Amino acid sequence: MKFTLAFITLFSVSVLSAADWSRFRGPNGTGFADTTGLPAVVDDSTTLWKVETGKGWSSPVLWKDMVIVTAESSTTRRAVIAFSAKDGKELWRHEEEFVPHPIHKTYNTFASSSAFVDAERIYINWSSGTNIQALALDHTGKLVWRNDHVADYIHEHGTGISPIVVDGLMIVRSEFDWKRDGKVYSDVPEQQTWKSCVVALDAKTGKQVWKRELPNCLNTFSTPVVHDLKGGAKELICANNASGVMGIALKTGEINWQYNPGYKQRSLGSGVLSDDFYFCTFGTGGGVKEIAAIDLKSGKPVPVPFDIPKGLPYVPTPLVIGDKMYLLGDGGIMRCVEFKTGKVIYEERIEGTQGSAKFFSSPVAGDGKIFCASQQGDLIVIKAGPKFEKIAASKLDGPINSVPAIGDKRIYVRTANSLYCIGAKGQPVP
Repeated sequence: MKFTLAFITLFSVSVLSAADWSRFRGPNGTGFADTTGLPAVVDDSTTLWKVETGKGWSSPVLWKDMVIVTAESSTTRRAVIAFSAKDGKELWRHEEEFVPHPIHKTYNTFASSSAFVDAERIYINWSSGTNIQALALDHTGKLVWRNDHVADYIHEHGTGISPIVVDGLMIVRSEFDWKRDGKVYSDVPEQQTWKSCVVALDAKTGKQVWKRELPNCLNTFSTPVVHDLKGGAKELICANNASGVMGIALKTGEINWQYNPGYKQRSLGSGVLSDDFYFCTFGTGGGVKEIAAIDLKSGKPVPVPFDIPKGLPYVPTPLVIGDKMYLLGDGGIMRCVEFKTGKVIYEERIEGTQGSAKFFSSPVAGDGKIFCASQQGDLIVIKAGPKFEKIAASKLDGPINSVPAIGDKRIYVRTANSLYCIGAKGQPVP
């Protein structure tokens, strides 16, 4: 099965700041940082600090001298926590009560959505009971606003989609199927009127600006990317199985285009956008069988020939560096392919300190290195390029399901209960 993909380029390095890791997977979800001096090995000489965070799968985000995560602090409370990038000292925490609800006990938490941070505020969305909530804090941790019911939400596995903020709008997704094992949730009879949706909130106030209702779908976890259009307009690229891949006008919520509504599998790993080319996968716990590889230069989705290698990632998001794409399968096979064709350049198993490794975390890159964090608690580093070369593997203190964040000459890795800052000692925090 093939789709077409023409020549692509990665985001111009000039538009990527080394410190711009303000959202899930960094600048527009690329997973790439323009920096140098990132250590390959984690040991006493490169662990600048390590702190306890509490339970959570959210990925760290960065703003100047702050590192921000979310975590469960009790069975009914969770927190947004800011640490000093310099020494790991807790700067502040903001705690909120929540109403517990069904989640996947092994593969989810009540603090799985990552924060978004900009010059004014820190933004959070998460689920409580049958609601999606959103809130904004200032940079001292003070609550600016809270919206307790952005949208209805229900699913036995819980949620984990992270927000993005673009041009004064906070984008929140609530896409779900209101059935459990094919049956309606009997304890919430009104659920049959609930609709999946994408919502834009005013970033200053939390008030709804627009709401785009969508057909209900398999539970979705992917985070949108932003596509710059001619004339300065922007659109959000979102994906779910029922609606396919969508271009949604940022200012109005109108659907500009749709590609292949009616995928059979769910959207977990996020998509990647390079120039005007978008790629994402759809899958299930049993494997991935569907992709989207589309050219958006014309303003509409055009499928182009793309060889589909076996073992595509289901949870990890693809990583694009130049004209190569790295596809890290959940089971530990790394495939480097030509981004313009999908042709396999190499296919190798990534092993940790104790052999085979499995992955829910997405690979990230900087300084010519690709960092892969495993469920077995290893940070595995491979060399970026057309030839597979494993540089190092280091054992950390617990499983890693969140995505590392890359700052200037430092990488921040969150395990099940800890946050590591890894870098060369003696380098100042920018």
